[in-house]
Amino acid sequence: MSKLSWFNLSLRGIMEAGIVLGLGFWGYQIGESTITRLIFSVLIPVMGFGFWGLIDFHQFGRYSETLRLVQELIISGLAAAALYTSGAHISGLILGGISIIHHALVYSIGERLLKARKQ
Repeated sequence: MSKLSWFNLSLRGIMEAGIVLGLGFWGYQIGESTITRLIFSVLIPVMGFGFWGLIDFHQFGRYSETLRLVQELIISGLAAAALYTSGAHISGLILGGISIIHHALVYSIGERLLKARKQ
């Protein structure tokens, strides 16, 4: 694996951690009591990643990679917007930037979001 691939893998890890933290932070902000803040800060990231893993895009043939890209951009965009609207403006912008850089690098270094299925 090249250094650029390792760098991009690191960006993906940072992006995914940012999505979890961003959605959790937003969930905490929208809660009104301590218990609802805790529930929302756990439940909303779980729902986000549940949506991420819900659909197996391999079944969509030539559209599978495009659909996966759109899904990932929607999820990371929503997490960035959640951070931004919760008052963490710089964090939201950074998360959005990391997502864009990561996804651009995926294709510029010849990789794909969906790996081939093992037969």
